Amino acid sequence: MSEDEVRVALVTGAAGIGVGRAVARKLLDVGYAVAVTDVHAQRLKIVVAELQRQFPDRAVRGWRLDVGVPAQISATVADIAEELGPVRLLVNNAPHNSRASVFEADDDDWAHTLAVNLTGPWQLMRAVAPAMAACGGGVIVNISSYAPDLGIEGPYGIAKGGLNALTRACAREGGPRGIRCVTVSTGFIAETKWAHDHPEMADTTYTEGVLGSHTSPAEVADAVEFLASTRAAHITGEILNISSGAYMRT
Repeated sequence: MSEDEVRVALVTGAAGIGVGRAVARKLLDVGYAVAVTDVHAQRLKIVVAELQRQFPDRAVRGWRLDVGVPAQISATVADIAEELGPVRLLVNNAPHNSRASVFEADDDDWAHTLAVNLTGPWQLMRAVAPAMAACGGGVIVNISSYAPDLGIEGPYGIAKGGLNALTRACAREGGPRGIRCVTVSTGFIAETKWAHDHPEMADTTYTEGVLGSHTSPAEVADAVEFLASTRAAHITGEILNISSGAYMRT
């Protein structure tokens, strides 16, 4: 970004201890104004206050948003545009992980998992795209997983597979409008609630990959920032895999 241009980024699911928060911090550090959203109101308040202390010269605001509730999406995007400006970077990060078997998942779990991981990101894309196009373009980064590539994690993996397909469709249709769309696909990420809740998965060949180590939220944030920058101006429709080699895309 030029020194006289402040772009607005919307990062969903950004009030936890993992990727979303790290992405918001990284984007603030490189000069974005950041709209932080999360479904947990109290946690959101704490994280926004923390970021405001760390970046007193940046615009950072919080909105409670459940991306699985369609009625909240258009209203939130409109509020962000009014307070900070039109969204030029959308980071679809908010997750809901269901590891149920595809043969045993109930209807509500299936519907909620797809609503948060696939339908919500699509609705957010649709909400921000007109303003992006009107401003000369924008970037959408979807945070996905190697789960669909490995056929694991039940409804979650299926939803993330759909998100990867959505990335490519968005890139093809958005390109003529100046909108790039990319996916960052992750493996096991250290320093997250998921890692904390599942310590038994940490030290395995499956999760450490060929590099024998875990990805950090900060490393995912670095990838997001790169893909959103002019350094990646001709990268669209791609899926960048960050899994320490646990999955190698061909």
